[in-house]
Amino acid sequence: MRIAFNRPTQDFPLYCDSIGYHWQQGPMIRKNGYYAFHWLQSEVGTGVVEVENQKIVLAPDQGIFLLKGVPHRYMSQNSRQTWQTAFFTFDGTLARSLITYLGVTKYLYVPKPSAELLAFPMQKFEAFNQHSIAAILDQSTEIYRFVMLLKQNEALKAFNRQNKEITMPIIEYINQHYAQHITNQALAAVTQYSITYQNRIFKQIYHITPLQYLTNYRLQKARELLLAKPEWEVKHISLAVGFQDTSQFIHQFKKVYRVTPQQFKKFI
Repeated sequence: MRIAFNRPTQDFPLYCDSIGYHWQQGPMIRKNGYYAFHWLQSEVGTGVVEVENQKIVLAPDQGIFLLKGVPHRYMSQNSRQTWQTAFFTFDGTLARSLITYLGVTKYLYVPKPSAELLAFPMQKFEAFNQHSIAAILDQSTEIYRFVMLLKQNEALKAFNRQNKEITMPIIEYINQHYAQHITNQALAAVTQYSITYQNRIFKQIYHITPLQYLTNYRLQKARELLLAKPEWEVKHISLAVGFQDTSQFIHQFKKVYRVTPQQFKKFI
């Protein structure tokens, strides 16, 4: 097994935090996530990764990319069998901007990584296990290439396609018609996909259902109206943003903002 840690004492645009392969992986629980961006892949055996209330089975030659600070845990699928992994973690002052370009919000499961992705930890181990400033600066190019490999991966292509065909039409429809009565059936008519499928894809990308997004958007609009129209009655605002039941509106508003709409008006 090979493993190296190389967290520099000064800021760099991109740097390798740790890298390893042929690692006999034990259980790992990170309630607050990891402090760097994290790529993990199975080499031998099968693991289970729990993230965002999802259980993802990581079979040999499958990988997952986790953003920093995202709570997760992983362990061998069978405690009596060896789970061997390879991994690569990185950070830097430009890392967040690079991941924003990648378009991943929490994590990306990669069921069929390219050969280049799978070979990356082993191929770059020696180069990344260097501690000079020049060596760390040279890592930036390779880390950038790693992110581009993720960008080109079929899993992310599918992610972007689903985002374009399903989630964006739903969001655009909600943004335009939030004051009206909106159901899952109405949203399915927009996407032309089944309710079950569209809701699953939407939740995978945004980690809430379309109707939860609708509620959050209505509450955001209600807050804007409370600021812009303090003379309006709460019932009037409730109806204006699509809540037919004022008591339900008050309940949801307090759940999110910790105060009732009437109390919020007093703070204006």
